[in-house]
Amino acid sequence: MRRATRATRATRATRASRRPVDLTFALAIVLPLLVALALFLTNPGFGTGYFHPPTTPALTRATVVCPGSLGAGDQVGVGSTGSGEVTVTEQGTGQGGSSSATVPADGVGVVSAGKAPIVISASGATAPGLVATRSSTKPVAAASCVRPRSDQWFTGLGAGPTHDSHVVLVNPNPGPAIADLTLLGDTGPLEVPALRGIAVPGNASQEIDLGAVTPTQSVLALHAVVERGQVAVAVRDAATHLVGNATDEDWLPAQSRPSRRALLLGLFTGGGTRQLTVANPSDREVTASVRLVSANSVFTPENAPTLDLDPQSVARVDLSKLLGSADADGALGIQLVATGAVTASLRSVVNGDVSLIARSQRTRAASTAIVPSGTKDLIVGAANRVGALTVVTRNAAGKQLSSDRVAISPRQALKVSLPAGAVRVDVTPERTAFRGSVVAHPHGGDAAVVPLTQLQLTSRVPFVKPGLPR
Repeated sequence: MRRATRATRATRATRASRRPVDLTFALAIVLPLLVALALFLTNPGFGTGYFHPPTTPALTRATVVCPGSLGAGDQVGVGSTGSGEVTVTEQGTGQGGSSSATVPADGVGVVSAGKAPIVISASGATAPGLVATRSSTKPVAAASCVRPRSDQWFTGLGAGPTHDSHVVLVNPNPGPAIADLTLLGDTGPLEVPALRGIAVPGNASQEIDLGAVTPTQSVLALHAVVERGQVAVAVRDAATHLVGNATDEDWLPAQSRPSRRALLLGLFTGGGTRQLTVANPSDREVTASVRLVSANSVFTPENAPTLDLDPQSVARVDLSKLLGSADADGALGIQLVATGAVTASLRSVVNGDVSLIARSQRTRAASTAIVPSGTKDLIVGAANRVGALTVVTRNAAGKQLSSDRVAISPRQALKVSLPAGAVRVDVTPERTAFRGSVVAHPHGGDAAVVPLTQLQLTSRVPFVKPGLPR
C-alpha cells in the first residue's frame, strides 16, 4: 500500500513538471522587467531620486530699482563684490534712456541720474552683491534701492492736505505688470477701486497720489501685492507745515511681512516730534506695548504707551514726550511687542528734518549699506544668541578705512561709530542673526537712516529631470 502511494505521488509530480507555464503568470514577471530595461536604456535619469534640491550657482544677473529724486544734491551710489560696469535706465512714463557706470570691487560707483526712478542692472562679476542707495542733501534723505518684491507693507502713510503720500510703481521688465494696493485706516479697510488691478507698462513707472484718489485724515497702512510680472514699490511721504508752507519729505521704508515683534533701530537725539504708527492686518483685536532698547537692556519705561488695535485698523501714538525724557537716555531703538502680527514705523521730525524708519531685515548673512559721507553710526540689535559682528568700512575706491569686531547678545542694541569718509559699510555676523541700520548726518545735524541689505550672492536653479522621448 505504501509503495503504491509513493508511486502515485511520483507520477503526479512528473505530470505537473510537464505542464506548460501559465502565460499570464509569465507576462506579469517578464513585462515589468522589459519596461524597466527600456527606461534604463533610453532615459539617463531613470533610477535616480525624483526630487532634488535646487542648485545655487553664483549670481550672473541682478537688478535693483531706485526711487526718484527728492531734492538737491541727489546722488546714487552703487556697490558690488566684484568690479565692472552696470547699466542704468531711467523709468519715466515710457521707456527711458540708458547709460553705464563703473563699480570698483568692494567700493562704490556714482551713478548719474535725473529726477525719475532708475533701474540698475548688472551681469557677470558685478551681479553678486549688487546694492545701491539714492540720497539727497536738501532735504537730507536716503532710500535703499530694492529688488522687486511680490508682497510688502508700508505703514504710516497719509492722504490729507498736510500729510500726503505718493506710491511709485516701477516695472523693470519689458512686459506689463499688474499690482493691487490695499489701504487700512483707523476705522478699518478702505474701498478704493482705483488701487485695484493697477497696470504698469513695461520699462515704465507710475505714481499715485493717495490724497487725490482717496482723500482722508486717517493715518494709513498700505499692502502692496504684485499679481503679474515684477514691480518695485516705493512710497514718497510728505508733510506740509501750516505756517510757512514748507514741506518735509522722505522715503518710507517697506516691511516684508507683519510680525509679533518689531524692532525699529535708528533713534537719534534732538528736539522735535516722534510718532509711532502701528497697523493690525489680522481679523482680531491686538494689543501692542512699547519698549526701549539700549546698549544694556530692553526695558519698559513707566510712561510707555499701550495700543489697542481693532481688526484691520491702524493707530498712531505720540512718543515725543517718552523719547525726550530721561528714561530714554541711551535708547537706540524701539521694540514693539504685540499679541498678534503687526507692522510699524516711526516718523521723527527733529530740528526741522523728517526721518522715517521701519523694521529692517533680519539676517544671518553678510549685509551692506551704501551711505552718504559725513558723521554716521551703525546701530545693530535683535540678536537671537550671543555672537559677534565684524564691521568693515570702505571709501568709494574700495580702500578699507576701519575694521571692528564687536560682541552682541540678545536684549541689547549696539552703536558703532564709523569714519566720516566711509561710504560703504559691510557687516558679517558670527553665530547669530541680527538687524541693523546706519544713521548718517551728512551735514552734522539732519539725519538719514539707511537699513542694511543682505547681499545676494547666488541664485537658485531648480533641478530638471529628463523625461521620456516623444
